[in-house]
Parts: sequence; structure tokens; C-alpha cells
Amino acid sequence: MSSNVKITYVNKSMNKDLPKIFLFLKNEIPTFDALKDGVVWKVIEDVGRESTCEFTFPLETEVGATWSKGTCKTKRLLYSTGRKYTVIKNEAGITIIPDGSAGNTRFIDVCNDVHVENGISVDLYKDGKIMITKKVVAYGQKATFILHPKLYWGVASEIQEGKELSSAVLDSDHFFEENLEGASNVTVALYGNATDGYQFKIENQE
Repeated sequence: MSSNVKITYVNKSMNKDLPKIFLFLKNEIPTFDALKDGVVWKVIEDVGRESTCEFTFPLETEVGATWSKGTCKTKRLLYSTGRKYTVIKNEAGITIIPDGSAGNTRFIDVCNDVHVENGISVDLYKDGKIMITKKVVAYGQKATFILHPKLYWGVASEIQEGKELSSAVLDSDHFFEENLEGASNVTVALYGNATDGYQFKIENQE
């Protein structure tokens, strides 16, 4: 993926119960558990049959950190794969800085070099919204992220942007994987009904 991707969602389902559509991204490290660690990046609501919703999946990703139960936040930096970032405390207070290379050219490493109660949380953002988070990064430890240009789609009864998947009422723990590599314009449709279940399908990708 070398540019922003325009995504069009089309509802072709018989969804009289109006399920909510949600999207999230995965950290591709082996220990990442989507149901436990996943964060809802976007929610699509109230899109009736044959209606659509358009949005952009941006190329740019930002990285930042929080502490004190999320009440305090660093500035955000545009991240680059293969780079390391460190949360430090300097004469002005706690901030985040670029800090050389990550342990692997495919990784993003964020190190914690500050002493704060319960450690820091490290967040990645797209379009100003949290897409992946790593909680409780202790002093001297790091959060590692491996990102692929993939979106995951699901259906839920109750769900909120920025919240963990574990806090949602999911209709299924199986998710539709959409690979955006090389794409600039994609149409994804929802089919099915509450009796037989829902299925996502890529209608067009270019």
C-alpha cells in the first residue's frame, strides 16, 4: 500500500436488526490476540439495505504514549517501519522521540524510559483514531508492532470506536480479512441475514 485507500461499504444484507459493522487492525506479532488485545478503529452504523458508507484508510500512521490511566498523553509522531521510538523525561517533562533503528527492519519498537505508576501504554493511530494499543509497558521494556496493510471486518450488536474488542458484544469471533496491498479503491459488501449469518465480500478492488 503506497497511498491512501478509498473504501466504500455497501449493505446488501437483509439486516432488519441493523447490526453494527466494525473494523480493526492486527499487530502481526505472534502473541497478539485480536479478541483480547484488538481495538475498534471504526464503526459503521445505520446503513440501510443498498445504502453505502465511504471512508479513507490513510497511509500515514502516528505513534504516541499515555500514562496515568490514559489521562496524560505525549505528542504523536509519524512512524516509519524499521524505526525505534523512546518515551523519555527531559527538562520539559515526558515526551516521545525518534531514537534510531528498531530490532528488525519490519518492526516498530517503542521503548519506555520513564518511571510512572503502572507503566505506559503505547498507541498507534490512523485518521486520528486509535487502531492498536499495547498496555502496561514497564520501565525498561518496549512495545513491538508489525503492521501489514490489512483491515479486519466484523459484525457486533454493541461496540464503540476506541474500545477493546473484549468489551464489545460480538456477533461472531470470525473476522473478514481485507488485504489492501496495492489498492487505491475498494468496495466491500455485506450479505446475509440474522438467521443464516452475515458474510463480507469484496465487490471491487483496484
